[in-house]
Amino acid sequence: MQNLLKTYRKKTEITIGDIAQLLNMKDSSTLSRCERDCRRPSLEMIFTYHFLFKVSIEKLFEKEVKILLLKIQKNLPHLIQELEKQNKTKKVESRILFLKSLEDLIDKRI
Repeated sequence: MQNLLKTYRKKTEITIGDIAQLLNMKDSSTLSRCERDCRRPSLEMIFTYHFLFKVSIEKLFEKEVKILLLKIQKNLPHLIQELEKQNKTKKVESRILFLKSLEDLIDKRI
């Protein structure tokens, strides 16, 4: 998981040890591994960086978000095609509309 945790922490005087203490961790080794992309951060860590450094989670993980959007974008057409083969119930139509709007949104973001 690619992230900018260290980048945003380094913009302040907060140390990795400070964050470990705030999270009641024995030491900062787990945080260090997360900052170096050697380990996936927990939700607790992600939200801590988000709140401490007033940065969106999308910004903290912008590379990961782009990879995810490309993955979804690649798979959307197939899913839409599969749904279009089904009986046209209100639920199916609603799903198709949602997915098509998602396509547009992703196209604008990438």
